[in-house]
Amino acid sequence: MIDEDNNSKIPPYSGVIYGDIYSDIDKSNSFDGKLFCNLRTFFQYDRLVNAALHGVKINQSVLQLGLVFGDQIDQTAQRVGAYGQYDILDVNGLQVSRNKEKYGHIYPAMNIFQQDASKIEIEEQYDTVLCFMLLQELPPATKAKVINNALRAVKPGGEVVFIDYHKPLFWHPLRYLVRMYNRLKNPFAEKLWDRSIESYANHRTNFTWRKSTYFGRMFQRLVATKKVSPLEVAFATDSNKKEEAFLPDF
Repeated sequence: MIDEDNNSKIPPYSGVIYGDIYSDIDKSNSFDGKLFCNLRTFFQYDRLVNAALHGVKINQSVLQLGLVFGDQIDQTAQRVGAYGQYDILDVNGLQVSRNKEKYGHIYPAMNIFQQDASKIEIEEQYDTVLCFMLLQELPPATKAKVINNALRAVKPGGEVVFIDYHKPLFWHPLRYLVRMYNRLKNPFAEKLWDRSIESYANHRTNFTWRKSTYFGRMFQRLVATKKVSPLEVAFATDSNKKEEAFLPDF
């Protein structure tokens, strides 16, 4: 069970780099529209949301690290359904309260908590963990903590899905424009050009990794599937056999 942590503090660099986008309610509401999300992703937003939801199934337990603008959260909640579990963590108290008011009781499975995803450690609780366009806003040390906490939170056989920026092809017409913008306005995004997400994982070999890229490799979908140990496979098989032994023979 996740508890609210109202002592979670917004990192000082957030206000310096991103201004008051996340700390001003009116600006947050204005940036929450589909147009902003499309402009930010060069009109790849729907494609990225679909990529994030590809492995999410009804009635699953899903953890998302970070609240986001747009309708990705709506679509995820609809996919999970009323009898699943959809927990969302965010360090920003204003965004937590804004989204709680926005969604109210529309989605019974949704729970939003004020928690720092780089500090909270959850052990093997979820079928799927989502990080949607979060890592590009984090400095390297915080990236590593969030990535490893995401990997820690997934059950054996479950998936951690990262949707984020990627190093574009060298001939991409927007490559140098994006690099210039990032260095001025989004300095941590370019770190995803220089270093792969999986390289931050402390126990990389405990997972299988699959990557897809989009829009000339400008964006990526990286899926880490937690391996199931032979002991767990044997235990599950034995449990199934025991259950079958007690089934009535009609």
